[in-house]
Amino acid sequence: MPAPPTKIPSVIIDADLVTDSMAARLCISLVGHVLFLKSQVPFPVMQMARMPGGDTASRATKKRQELLNSFDTLASHLNTTFTALSTAFARHSGTKGARSSGRAYLAVVLGPTPGSAKCRVMVGLDALEAKVWGERDDCSGVTSEHEGEGVDNDDEKSDSEDEPDSDNDNDGEVELNESDDSDSSDRSGDEETASEAESDESSQAPSPPPSRTPSPSSSPSPPPHLLPQTYAQELEALRTAERLLSRTLASACGENDGQGMASEMAPTQTHIVLRAPRKFMHPAWVPRQTLSSAFDALLDQFLEESGEHPRRDGIKKKGKKVEGVWIRSRQRLTGDSEMISSEEIPEEDEMIWWTWDGRLVGFADW
Repeated sequence: MPAPPTKIPSVIIDADLVTDSMAARLCISLVGHVLFLKSQVPFPVMQMARMPGGDTASRATKKRQELLNSFDTLASHLNTTFTALSTAFARHSGTKGARSSGRAYLAVVLGPTPGSAKCRVMVGLDALEAKVWGERDDCSGVTSEHEGEGVDNDDEKSDSEDEPDSDNDNDGEVELNESDDSDSSDRSGDEETASEAESDESSQAPSPPPSRTPSPSSSPSPPPHLLPQTYAQELEALRTAERLLSRTLASACGENDGQGMASEMAPTQTHIVLRAPRKFMHPAWVPRQTLSSAFDALLDQFLEESGEHPRRDGIKKKGKKVEGVWIRSRQRLTGDSEMISSEEIPEEDEMIWWTWDGRLVGFADW
């Protein structure tokens, strides 16, 4: 039986996991789209940033600059936000393994306050990579081997330094005799080496020069799936995902009689709300326990409209329709599992809602 159609569009990126940098880039891009589609700004945010400033003393220019500054601050905070959230997921009691993942939810709320919202757009991040910030597991074997070699070298150096210098008391005649002996032994050694080299050249074919690359046994390379991307490859992947998000939102606006997320709204404030564990730590986010009831209901509705949860027939839903988008990877999670709702979990792993300590103020003047 085919799955029922859903009202929530999905963006499927070409990766096994959604990294923290990918999540931050797509979320800030979505915020910019929502501001324009909800008539909070007269032009797309990226286009406004490239426009000339004009009269800096005008009211419209000040509002525009304030919004751009707040948008830039949010983009900076989201980069570290998803890194901290990924670390919190990795330290979750139900998460095992460095390559595990979890689900994250972020809401773009338009209204005077997050609790009295006129519109809420939910973003679901499926298979967000759970990884402790700063940890590296791709060079552990190489590091330990080099450390062992370093210890051996240090021991040899220490042994040689500890040997007493007994030659300091010898007279000049003994030193002269030793130098003569060493010169003669060097000459004889050179003659023997030359003769051996000639015999080897005559008996053996010329061999290719030795390779300068280390042998695999001495420095094993990390597994292919752990090899990091180059900076250029990461940038290209981010741009590709951003273009895919833009196309997905444009296609969604073309459906449902051209409605989609686009709607005419009076300029208001935009707040960002995040679902994260209690152990989540970030200076730009404030826990808001009072929002749990409203946003848990919004999340349930979002999951139902996405087909993640079965629909509950006969229950009349309150409030406006749910809007949002899914950001998924190739490795799709089969359930919300331990990251969203679970029984008998530690209090520090309980999922609550957090609000960003800034805000975006829309404007229509230009």
